[in-house]
Amino acid sequence: MTEFTVGKQFPLPPVTQEGATFSVEPFTMMLIYRFDTPTEAEIKEFKDGEVQLAVTELKNVLFIASKFGHLNWSDCPYSTQLSEREKILPELGEGHLGYSLDAFLVDSKTNILIAHRLVRMERSFSEKLRVLLIDDSRKAFDDATYEKSVQEVYRNYPTRELVKLAFLHMKEKLPEKKAPATPAAEPQAPSAKAPAAEAPSAKAPAAEAPSALEETPDE
Repeated sequence: MTEFTVGKQFPLPPVTQEGATFSVEPFTMMLIYRFDTPTEAEIKEFKDGEVQLAVTELKNVLFIASKFGHLNWSDCPYSTQLSEREKILPELGEGHLGYSLDAFLVDSKTNILIAHRLVRMERSFSEKLRVLLIDDSRKAFDDATYEKSVQEVYRNYPTRELVKLAFLHMKEKLPEKKAPATPAAEPQAPSAKAPAAEAPSAKAPAAEAPSALEETPDE
């Protein structure tokens, strides 16, 4: 059984080129981000940021775009026919909320798995994606035509344009973070002798200076 353990070698062949790859596996879908020595800020955005997914089709090729928090959009082409294994998702049963996507952040320099998170897809997005994958599996396919189409799309459409052209979108709803409850003050026993009033300060404390570091707005 293949094990994916954060902090250890990623169990798939090393890829030194940065970017994203998407695949459908027998029991899950995988989205792999490869960064050359990801920073702490990039790791945090990948682990905790809001996830967006977008799908489009150009030149008979599916393109899967994704975004984690304030990281830039990434995209990758995908075909169910790049592997001999069947790449069809099971039909969702009654009461199932949607498919899950295993997202991995890998250091492309060391092939160490830096972070892993499970993305819950909406049911409507899942059902439409399943139809797209079934349709893709029935297309006539050859490697040369596929590669030529991918290169032509990338020559003419930057990632942001692919996102604008997407006809299938999803944004993961993150659970709201509840503010910690303020503990109630403990009642104090009445003093037999009232304390002397505190002398007023000769100098009021300076107001705290605002932070010079502001979050960079989303591009």
